[in-house]
Order: sequence, then C-alpha cells, then structure tokens
Amino acid sequence: MLSPSNIACALWQASSQTNERAQEEKSLKTAVDEQPGNVHRVAALGEFYLRQSKWRDSVGWLSKAYGLSGGDESIGYDLSFALMQAGDLDGARRQIEQMLSRSDIGRLHSLLGAIADKRKDYAEAAREYHRAAELDPSESNIFELATFLLQHKKYVGFVDESIKFFRYGVAQYPKSSQMMVGLGVALYTSQQYDDAIRVLCAAVDLDPTDRRPVEFLGKAQKVSPELASEVDKRLQDLATRYPENAATTYYYAYSLWQRGGGEEGKDLDHIEALLRKAETKSPGWYEPHYQLGVLYQSEKRYQDAIREMLETVKIEPEFAPAHYRLAMLYGRNGERAKAASESRKVQQIKNQDRADDFLPKGKER
Repeated sequence: MLSPSNIACALWQASSQTNERAQEEKSLKTAVDEQPGNVHRVAALGEFYLRQSKWRDSVGWLSKAYGLSGGDESIGYDLSFALMQAGDLDGARRQIEQMLSRSDIGRLHSLLGAIADKRKDYAEAAREYHRAAELDPSESNIFELATFLLQHKKYVGFVDESIKFFRYGVAQYPKSSQMMVGLGVALYTSQQYDDAIRVLCAAVDLDPTDRRPVEFLGKAQKVSPELASEVDKRLQDLATRYPENAATTYYYAYSLWQRGGGEEGKDLDHIEALLRKAETKSPGWYEPHYQLGVLYQSEKRYQDAIREMLETVKIEPEFAPAHYRLAMLYGRNGERAKAASESRKVQQIKNQDRADDFLPKGKER
C-alpha cells in the first residue's frame, strides 16, 4: 500500500506531466501561428496529438502537413494511422492506397493489414501482412504476420502458416526472444506440446529476463513427464536468480501446483511460501492472491481463502473465478446473502462479456 507521502509524490508527478504537456501544446501552437505554412511546425503539432492519442486533432494537423509536404511518406503513414485510430477506416485505406500508387512500401501494407483486421476481413488482412513481410522481411513484419495468423486460429490453415513464419523468423533472427516465444505458443496451440515446451525452455535460456516464456511455461498444463522436470528446473533457477522478481516466483509456484502439487497435496508449504513471497513483491497483482486462495480452499482454511479472494476482486473486480469461489465459500459458511451477491456478480460479468462480443463495430467500450 502506498504511504501518504508516496501518494502525494505520484499526484505531483502526474500534475507536473500534465503541465508539461499543456506547455508543449501551447508552444507548438504558437510556432504554427507564427509560420502556418511551415510543414515541420505543422507536422510537429500533429505528432504531438498523435502521441497523446487525440486522434481527431492529429488527423487535422497531419492532413495539413501532408498537403504542405507534397506527399511526404512518413507524414502520410502517421496520418493513415491516426485516421485508423479515429475510426475512419475508409479514409485511412484511401490515404494508404494513394501512397502505394507511388511507392510499394512494406509498412503501408502492414497498416492495410491492420485496417482489414479491424474490418474483420481476415483473408485480406493476411494477404497484406504477407505482402509487408515479402517487401521488407524485418523482424517486426515477420512477427506481425505470424502473430496475426496465430490470433485467428479458427481459420483453417492459419496456425500452420503461423508456425511456418515463426520458424522462418527464428531462423532469420535467432536472438529474438519474442520470435521464439511466438513459435512456442503457436506449437502449443497446434497441440505439439513437447516441441512447444522445448522451444519455450530455449527462450528462457536465451533471455531469462523476458517474462513471456516464464509465464507460459508456468501455466502450461500439457507437459509430458520427461519434460516437466525441465520446466520446473528452469522456473526454479529463475526464481533463485531473480528473488526480487514476483513473476518468476509466482510462476514457479503455479507450475508446482499445476503439475501435481495442488491435486495430490504435494509441496503445499513450499508453494504457499512462494505465493506469499510473490504477493509481497507485487501486492497490486491479483493472480498470486487468487492462487493462494485456491490453495487455502484445498486445505479447508476457508477464512484464509475468503480473505485472499476478497483481495483478488479488490484488485481485479471483473475476475469472475474469484467471485465464483467466494460464492462457494460463503455458501459453505451459511452466509447466504453474501453467496447470492457473489453469484449475481458472476452472472453480471458473463452477461457483460456476451454483450461485448456483440457490440456493433466502432462501438467498443
């Protein structure tokens, strides 16, 4: 918990940053007023609004800068991005196509892919991302293509294509931790579990400070007995080498729990100690609290379990599993009103999730 002095410091920093942004905006506007035809000054104001996610303001000034520049590609790209973010997908597409008519550039195709993705035209998005990687086989373009394909795994062949491009990316960029993690996740998604675990273990070895492979290994449930010890060995090693890192501690505990500790009642004291340490190192992270509550519930330490579940929903109010367990725990204690309240909350979260799935395009909350 933050002390009053820390809270005051945080508020002061936020206020200071707000004042700095206001002063920067004022200075940029003054510069434009002095020389309204200066493309660099107009573009700088548009870029300022772009950084602040003020998309409409950014579009206005970047449009003017693009006209003044005679069609500068960099300004045009930022204008296209701002149009997309502002919800003007048609305008963004027209802007990009106009620029592509002059020069076939990879990052413009990548942005067209993002626009097609927002339109839910996934086949077109895949083609554009593929064209971007073909024109410019950079790490980011290959990763973007492979990740897009993986995210849309319900489409036949997309996962296989994702694996192909991740393998190509790993071959081209062997020191890229993100590419290796992507390959591991894609393999796991395609149910090639052992291959996935081997790749993710290699990713941990490549960059022990990268939280992503640690998180995935900690949560992976489909691990063969011969590889489970390898996973635990790496997670234990990371937890030992980085004792102040809450993530490595938590995922080591979670791994032990998932692979027998919880169901068979093994190493519960060790798992509890690791989870409590993770809580201490990162008190604002809900997952250690939740998992500790699950552990206490398994040991029939119901009041301790309730305390941890309450802390979980305090940090993450929309986390339905914690509300569900609270309903069970309160029901067991005969606290019917509290149990009913938690059950209603679970249903509310489910209903809201369903409503979000059917929101009209452009109306996301």
